[in-house]
Amino acid sequence: MDRGSLVEAVRLAGVVGSGGAGFPAHVKLQAKGIDTYVVNGAECEPLLEGDRTLMAARAPELVSTAETVAGALGAKPVFALKEKYHEAAEALRKAGATVAASRDYYPLGDEVILIWETLGRIVPEGGLPLDVGVVVNNVETVLNIHGALQGRPVTHTFVSSGGAVASPGFFRVPVGASAREVIEASGGVTIPDPVYVDGGPMMGRYADDPDFPVTKTTKAILVLPRDSLLAQMEQMPVKTMLKQARVSCCQCNQCTLACSRYLVGIGIEPHKIMRTMAFEGTRNSEVLQMALLCSECNLCSALHACPMGLSPRRVNQQIKKLFREEGIRPSFPQKTLSAHPLRDYRLLPSSRLKARLGLEKYDVEAPYRGELEVTEVAILLKQHAGAAAVPLVAAGDRVAEGDCVAAPPEGALGARVHASLGGVVKSVDGERIVLSRQG
Repeated sequence: MDRGSLVEAVRLAGVVGSGGAGFPAHVKLQAKGIDTYVVNGAECEPLLEGDRTLMAARAPELVSTAETVAGALGAKPVFALKEKYHEAAEALRKAGATVAASRDYYPLGDEVILIWETLGRIVPEGGLPLDVGVVVNNVETVLNIHGALQGRPVTHTFVSSGGAVASPGFFRVPVGASAREVIEASGGVTIPDPVYVDGGPMMGRYADDPDFPVTKTTKAILVLPRDSLLAQMEQMPVKTMLKQARVSCCQCNQCTLACSRYLVGIGIEPHKIMRTMAFEGTRNSEVLQMALLCSECNLCSALHACPMGLSPRRVNQQIKKLFREEGIRPSFPQKTLSAHPLRDYRLLPSSRLKARLGLEKYDVEAPYRGELEVTEVAILLKQHAGAAAVPLVAAGDRVAEGDCVAAPPEGALGARVHASLGGVVKSVDGERIVLSRQG
């Protein structure tokens, strides 16, 4: 398939990266000078192994699609996954794939870390994988590209349920379904006073209730104890954290020594950012722009590194937000990067991370339970990087599953949004389109 046809099919289907920020896939596939197409099957978040299931069960589709994409890019495809994924690796190799297996540590799934581990290349500061000749898509994104090539838009996503639920599982869920319905399909909550996580425990979004919609980027719905260190760190206000930093940050630099990006040679030093943010008189743009290099993996926080109970990650998120709001786009000087000589000794095995977070009891098999049936969905207009999609429907309209119900503004970065069930448009506002199977 030629590149233009591939890009158009992916654009029409509304494919975005199914993990992380949801970058529109059709834009990424326009990259030039690519020699390697990496399929990221190294999901690194504790308790999440949905991609492992998909690789083992749907290897032929994944491999054929990866070959098609790589051919259009003029690149070679490689599947990158963990060494322990024996069944998935065997299925992929049987289907003809090149497989690169890596050690099981956190956060291997970060594309910058994965590219270093798989190819020995370091993405430049402020740069993208394409700067080192690489395009990365995760496993579910490749499956969605496979659907796009058959004319099927993205209407569902694969979601793991786990943590404190009666029957953890792996579901195919309509985009816009409520997280509450995923939890109910998993037998319900088994602890009092829980918190709910959209994503993994280290980088996911924490909420007080499960009444939020599943998006194209939702990989898991987890239920965790509210009094856990995980929940406390994620729900502490940044203002409170900065006040604590003035008193307790001792500049021990343990956050920097644990930083996954720092260890591959990228110039981010979280301890300096904390000092700069804690004391307004010391703030300078060079230190603050380091925050833009943060992957938000959370290793810098009290969950792993900080002995004083702080979270540089949360502070970095706040700085990124301020830069976006003010339209500031710092540039980073080009320089030769090299991994830290002690990197291999500072890696955090996934098993040790689970033990440290108290998640071992939740590390159980989550079998595939099929498609989740729902009668109503609330489809967000912004569930991807770029501009929010603009509704193409109004309340009272009838739609079929797969109909395009919203599209990005002309010329803007974004992705099309499609109906995940057939029915009636119940309501439309600036944030979402609610569809009901009934009515």
